[in-house]
Amino acid sequence: MTLEQTTARAAMKKAAGDVVDKSLSEIPGGWLALADIPEGKKLVCICDVASPLAQMWKVEKTVDVDGICVDIMPLNSNNAAVVRRFVKWAAPTACGSKGITVGFSDWLGAAAAFATAPFASRRIKPVLVEYTAKDSETLQRNFLEVVDTATWGVLEAGYKGGYGALAAFLHTEEEIVKALLYGYSMIGIDCSEKIDLGIEKISDEEVEKRYNKFNEEFRQAIEVSYLDKEFKVGDSTLSFKPEELRRIVLEYGEAIMHIQFLYNSYLKNTPWEINFELTLLKEDKPLSPQEHYLIANELQRNGVKVSAMFLGNWQDMKGRDLQPHCGVADEFGYRLSFGNADLGMEETEEAIKHLQGNAHFKMSSILWLAALKLMAIKDRGLFEKAAAAAGLVPAVAEDLVPGTGTGKAYAEAYDNILNPAKGAMAAEIKVFLGENKVEYMQEIHRSIEDYIKKLA
Repeated sequence: MTLEQTTARAAMKKAAGDVVDKSLSEIPGGWLALADIPEGKKLVCICDVASPLAQMWKVEKTVDVDGICVDIMPLNSNNAAVVRRFVKWAAPTACGSKGITVGFSDWLGAAAAFATAPFASRRIKPVLVEYTAKDSETLQRNFLEVVDTATWGVLEAGYKGGYGALAAFLHTEEEIVKALLYGYSMIGIDCSEKIDLGIEKISDEEVEKRYNKFNEEFRQAIEVSYLDKEFKVGDSTLSFKPEELRRIVLEYGEAIMHIQFLYNSYLKNTPWEINFELTLLKEDKPLSPQEHYLIANELQRNGVKVSAMFLGNWQDMKGRDLQPHCGVADEFGYRLSFGNADLGMEETEEAIKHLQGNAHFKMSSILWLAALKLMAIKDRGLFEKAAAAAGLVPAVAEDLVPGTGTGKAYAEAYDNILNPAKGAMAAEIKVFLGENKVEYMQEIHRSIEDYIKKLA
């Protein structure tokens, strides 16, 4: 018989010490919570032997408290997976294809418990895990470790508002499979290498010659679909010239087919809802509205459900007309996604108005800069060591904000500071943040609030 909550809490406290009340959760046949004990944070559980969880945990020791068995367990991957399975709000969930989401890269693995609070009373949803293969290689932290860290952070915060986990810019089938196995709720696939950039360098005559090698039935179908037509997308109207259409087909045809293959192989029939973020960008050249429309239309016609289209870094959007892209995204039912939004969020009102509340903003550096700013204030020696590892002049705390040149330089220097083969300072900085937990939490809250109020 399941214990009452007050009885379970009392037994946990007697067995393990300081129970994190916000984490206390009912599970089948019992209760679990996080507890701070002298050896560090642990998971504690009271579970009936008949519960399906009883044989799933990895237990360090069991303490008998007046006939109640309290299991004390490490925060390892096995136990994190069990928590995600039975405490649903501690697991990542799909964010859908509408609304605003904000993504964070917690490179230190120290911020997940703090980053949720600013979202508690807002309709904006956090993506607490935004991780790439490059991050994994740089930081020597695999994709599973990052999801586990978010799980423990959300459990500690008691945050029940839902959050996403995005494995971003994946290129290989192996990366996609791992991200799915690890419980990521958003899969970002970058198929940019499948774009035939050679088409950019050849003449219209050569393009037409190559295009005419396609069979007549295919060419007729494409031309009937796009030529001599106008496509209303939002406040814009798009049309295709014959030479433009031929170039788009040749340049993006292989990429579109590859996307279909990956989607049908790995994302179409998952037993849980998965969001799909697509990246398909040429080097140093933005996606045109016509390219965007054809890609989106062909993918939809072939059953590919896109949740977000990545258009590039937010600071590169200045001066670009986002309206037709917003119209295309709205027409096909997905959001636009932007990188490094925290490094270029000035003068955003007009662009955000076009987005109509449907966008994903990747704020990769905001948590990292909050840590650096706190270091600059409270431990100059540690901060100057980090600056030296990055090859940067030590800055003052006031300049360590995303909108400044100094802030951007330090944001981009995380590789040199944290990489185990370079600065190797991750463990040292995490100790500092643990010793200044309240101040780090406050700095994160201030930093996030400053940005998300611009988006609401």
